[in-house]
Amino acid sequence: MSRWLIGWVAGIVLFFPATVFSAGEHQRRFSVEVALLAGDNRLLLEDGLSSEKRQWIEGRIISSKNVLPLLARYYVQESGYEGLSLFQQVEALTRYPVGSDTLQRAVMEMSERFPVQFAVDLNKPLDSLSKRQVKSDYEEMCLGCHITTAQEKSVVIGEFGTFARSMTDDEWLARLLGGLRGDSYTALENPFTDTEIARFFRYVRDELP
Repeated sequence: MSRWLIGWVAGIVLFFPATVFSAGEHQRRFSVEVALLAGDNRLLLEDGLSSEKRQWIEGRIISSKNVLPLLARYYVQESGYEGLSLFQQVEALTRYPVGSDTLQRAVMEMSERFPVQFAVDLNKPLDSLSKRQVKSDYEEMCLGCHITTAQEKSVVIGEFGTFARSMTDDEWLARLLGGLRGDSYTALENPFTDTEIARFFRYVRDELP
């Protein structure tokens, strides 16, 4: 089975009951989505976005706001965390306008309270073998969209390394763990292991323009 198919299957599993996930998976999924919401809303607050990119990111934010109440419920079921206050905060967060400072403050506060859990060292430099492997995976699975020649009107991020270096470690990690952050037709859950994710983390930041 190809990694693309694995990713697609993992993505649609979100709509099945919480019992299908391994321990801790819902906690990570919730934290990743919060971090992605914070990152996407931050992009809207910055200048220089084309109208196409703005519309695309707004759609992703709306999608995140719609799915967060479900992810919060799964998170509470899995962890035993006190649910009422979290549900109230998530509900309040979903009512804030897309691209607003109010939403940014609320989602950043939530992201700090629920950081993404990741056990692999992200600061470990790549050895030559790992670099060759991740370069091969990147060229096979990512390069088709993340190309430096992407036009500004495109929703694709062209200078991928520059994009990765423009954000915090937590946000970049969340974007990798969240898989392809495109639209409903391209968004796939990430099929890589944590070790592979850590290699992509370093490769894109350190090696790409």
